[in-house]
Amino acid sequence: MTNSYKKSNTHCSDCSTKTCFVQQFCVTTWVGIINQSRNHSLYKKGQHIFREGDRVFGLYFIQRGKVKVVSTGLNGREQIVRLAADGHILGHRGFGSETYPVGAVAMEDTQVCFLDNATLEDVFINNPKFTYGLMMFYSTELRKTEVRLRCLAQMTLREKIAESLLTLKKIFGVNEEDGTLNVTLSRQEMADIAGTTAEQVTRELTNFENELLITKQGKKIVLLNADGLFNIIATHNVNKYFAV
Repeated sequence: MTNSYKKSNTHCSDCSTKTCFVQQFCVTTWVGIINQSRNHSLYKKGQHIFREGDRVFGLYFIQRGKVKVVSTGLNGREQIVRLAADGHILGHRGFGSETYPVGAVAMEDTQVCFLDNATLEDVFINNPKFTYGLMMFYSTELRKTEVRLRCLAQMTLREKIAESLLTLKKIFGVNEEDGTLNVTLSRQEMADIAGTTAEQVTRELTNFENELLITKQGKKIVLLNADGLFNIIATHNVNKYFAV
């Protein structure tokens, strides 16, 4: 474990993160039981919530924050395989195994709730809707991963960057005040998402800016024409995952 846990002062039933699996699928009695069993922790930006190869102790639920799920490739290069935000779960890829096949890193200060394996087993047995909801989540995540892997293998560099921008919009949304993507990434992190290099990301973003598809505000990006970005990847038939 990379951080110490403590009890949260906020009861699960009063949590503002209404997309949490516990609030969505658990009966009232079990929400109270989970509230007593869970642990709460704050991870600072850049801190690992868990590392690739760590032992699996349970599941993590993001109360508030942003997380990148990473896998280490050849020569130790990091690949971002998933992005997660408020209400999302972490560690499910390792559930049922001894170690996590991926790591999770806070992209900003992130509040996380944790349920250990023993508690989760009781929750699964006593809350069929929770178990079914998690099963459907696994199914959806698998389909999305399969589609994305297929597309990235076939996409041009331009299409990969457009797809990455739309992924960021779908997961994190946009700031209502200035229209910027509600997440700030380095060019290297964007490259890790798209499976390319930071230099190529910078070049394509400049091209998109010249075409009035995006504009930059410091390190932040505004999608001026999300439909235009979607048209770039439309031939890959991914509209189910990138509604704009």
